[in-house]
Amino acid sequence: MTKAEFTQEKGQLTVHLIGDIDHHGASMIRYNIDTHIMKAMVKVVVIDFTGVTFMDSSGIGLVLARHKTCQDCGASLYVSGVDRQMGKILALAGIRTIQNINV
Repeated sequence: MTKAEFTQEKGQLTVHLIGDIDHHGASMIRYNIDTHIMKAMVKVVVIDFTGVTFMDSSGIGLVLARHKTCQDCGASLYVSGVDRQMGKILALAGIRTIQNINV
């Protein structure tokens, strides 16, 4: 089961993902994340994958679509807690990874 927890501080919304991200899990949290991004009206969104135990390509799709949502809202998207391989894939898509979730 995938779960998303949200924290907001100083213009930054952090989405802490927990559990498995597969097709079913990703579809369950997309709307929830987008709603928080649009309501928060922040300049920085960080998606933290530290609590993710499994992820397939749906996780990458989740990030790419949230990147578009952030662009539409005038926010920057970063990801945290991803392994080196996923970091490389996301970098090719123009998404920045960070080591520390406090940007």
